[in-house]
Amino acid sequence: MLFIGVSVLQYLQRGEITWPTDLYHRAVGTVSDYPTRPDAAWRKAADKLGELGASREGKPTPDFDLQGRVVKIIDGDSLSLLEAGGRQHTIRLFGIDTPEWDQPHGKAAKRALAKLVDQKVIGVVAVDTDTFGRTVGTVYLGQRDINLAMVESGHAWWFTRYAPYERHLAAAEEQAREDRTGLWAADDPVPPWHWRRNKR
Repeated sequence: MLFIGVSVLQYLQRGEITWPTDLYHRAVGTVSDYPTRPDAAWRKAADKLGELGASREGKPTPDFDLQGRVVKIIDGDSLSLLEAGGRQHTIRLFGIDTPEWDQPHGKAAKRALAKLVDQKVIGVVAVDTDTFGRTVGTVYLGQRDINLAMVESGHAWWFTRYAPYERHLAAAEEQAREDRTGLWAADDPVPPWHWRRNKR
């Protein structure tokens, strides 16, 4: 009845019935316009992914999940961070794996991380929490990606098992291998995950 009433009213006013066509074009316009709208959900998600990706390329970083002073270097890929409020966190550097403390180059990797960040204020972009309760994340000193720096300097492997898509780490490891930098100066360095498995 409503449709009939609208049709009769429009016919009396305009001499023709156009409201079904008008309604159709309005709906099509709304749908086709959606992908280009700044508030589209896909655009917001893409912007966030781009922001996170840029953070790992040495460009302006996203907001840090944690910030504080490094109060202890545990090994080449783990440290303790003390927030301004007094809360302490253990941080496991995401996407890299360094030699174990009893493995060749293990102590050198720990010294390398200490030289970069010990007693300095850092930011952490958290990725996960591991089974030991540690925050797994990318560590930044200013805009410098410390995880990447450890691989570039030949003190860490790209940890493909847990970070298969971090291609910048792959490229950094490949370059360090070619240059025989750090642990790659040895003829056949043993990946730490193999070292741990053989120690069991």
